[in-house]
Amino acid sequence: MKRFIYSALFALGFVPVLESCQPQMDYLNPESEVIDTYYASQEHLIYAVNAAYNIPQILQSWGRNMPYILNTRSDEALYTFKAAAGDPSVVELSGYTLTAAHGLTSEIYSNLYTLQYTANLALEKLEEYKDLFDMNKAEDKALYDRLRGEAYFFRGFSRFYLVFLFGDEIPDRSYTAKDLNDYYAFPAEKGVIYQNMVQDFKDAASLLPGRTVLYQNEENWGRVTKGTAQVFLAKAYMGRPILDGTAEAGSADWSAAKAVLEEVVTSGDYDLVENYRDNSSEANENNIESLYEIQFNKSLDASVAMSLDVKDFGQNSWRQVCMTLPDPIGWWNAMPSLSLYNEFERDENGKIIDPRAYLGLWIPDGATYQYTGKIGDKNYEAQRLTYEEMFGGQDPAWLGKWFGTRKFGCDDNTVMDMQRSGSNERVLRYADALLMYAECCLETGDEATALAYINKVRDRANNQIQDQSGADAGMFYVTEGGHLPKAEEVIAAAPVLGKVVDKNGQVVSPGVQINTVRRMLKHEYSVELFMEGWRFFNLMRWYNNPNDPDHNTVLDCLVNKCKVQIEQTGLVGAVPFDYKKHLRLPIPSVELQNNPNMHGNQAN
Repeated sequence: MKRFIYSALFALGFVPVLESCQPQMDYLNPESEVIDTYYASQEHLIYAVNAAYNIPQILQSWGRNMPYILNTRSDEALYTFKAAAGDPSVVELSGYTLTAAHGLTSEIYSNLYTLQYTANLALEKLEEYKDLFDMNKAEDKALYDRLRGEAYFFRGFSRFYLVFLFGDEIPDRSYTAKDLNDYYAFPAEKGVIYQNMVQDFKDAASLLPGRTVLYQNEENWGRVTKGTAQVFLAKAYMGRPILDGTAEAGSADWSAAKAVLEEVVTSGDYDLVENYRDNSSEANENNIESLYEIQFNKSLDASVAMSLDVKDFGQNSWRQVCMTLPDPIGWWNAMPSLSLYNEFERDENGKIIDPRAYLGLWIPDGATYQYTGKIGDKNYEAQRLTYEEMFGGQDPAWLGKWFGTRKFGCDDNTVMDMQRSGSNERVLRYADALLMYAECCLETGDEATALAYINKVRDRANNQIQDQSGADAGMFYVTEGGHLPKAEEVIAAAPVLGKVVDKNGQVVSPGVQINTVRRMLKHEYSVELFMEGWRFFNLMRWYNNPNDPDHNTVLDCLVNKCKVQIEQTGLVGAVPFDYKKHLRLPIPSVELQNNPNMHGNQAN
């Protein structure tokens, strides 16, 4: 599609020059598609919407950049010595030292606007060629509504992440740019993008079919549904203090969010899968728990292991090579923090009892990795590596402090090129919606229902599972299931979780005592959704909630993160989190250079 458009524009641009010395001729290839005629079929209108699915998939979006941006800015992930030596962009993100010249930030800023443009183009063409659909035919109307719903969703999606990351004093378009005034747009007035975002998600929810209906056709697996738009709408309501430039702390619309989430919960379209690991591995993708997944595959036949919209390039994710295991297996530029590791509940002997820790992390006494290759002087041939073997090759002195992220990676290196990961990025899943609903119940005075939904999520963690890859052989959750207590029991025991202490017994980060339902809910968000991109967003929401007795201290985990970084890696240079400075990413310098009507934000 892009090839046809650009070829046509290229030819048109040269016509006046050629006319000065050539006879009057039409230099456009009559056999070639041009933008004025390309979308004049239902098939090509579907392609217009399908293009929106491609933008989040590319390397500079969720293929690499966004997992770094969304996870390393929270207290769940730190940069490693590998990043310090080879990828300073991760160091700057995690350590709150990035500038407007930050490459990953510039790329995601650009790509989110590309997504907005793509959604606007699809909506314009669907309106222009509406007569191609016979609205008296149920099949045609359903297709037309679905396509519009998908386009509205992705426009709202682009607005959501643009505002969350960069603030709301940025350009916003409900149309495709056509002249210089459109390209060099002024920042929107405060609050406008939030209202547009909410309306996009409402429009999408009103047009999109539910999952049960849509997924009857296997070709539609992975498409966004009514529930996808509804849960993002609820996130917008709950996150209004940080998404709406006119809103203040305490402005979250809990009642509206609760009503939307209740529709999702009672729809019958979603449920929790039996095996927690199915939410981050290549097994059982687009399952009944999934609300939105960015689709990846290993792309073994592609000549380039990079997800770009270019011929012979793959559709693979680099998260596996970037964030899972150290050399010689992966690049390991970011790793789970001690704060996260210590968030998981333990028995009286100090052993973690939450299966989710072992199913989502590479940690001591956990799952094993099947490896073929060489570590140090030892060769392995499809042998199972213990945690000590995986990490001891780096520096054994740091064992117990250096970890890996098992989520969104394989349990073996059967495919030697770790850049060719096919694990879909689960942007949104039902467990998150259940915890969001529990939070809304808590905020509207229904503590009993909040506890019930917290326990619903915890109960799944105790399921006895089948060992799908051999990595979990002998683990307690394979032989008999987990033993996590009910939320009420945890609150009664009041453990302190997430605490980090140095070798001298000095407190580096104090953690939180889990002695209220609200603190229990925050804990459950952490141990259920860790490294899935929502921790920073949630922390900012809680800081802006005066109903939360801990709102003044909830960001201490970020303030102390630089100390945890030193304790866990010995690396210095990170700075304490400053809400006013670090809530947003800076407006990229290339945007400020190119658009004379733009200005920086508080992070610039």
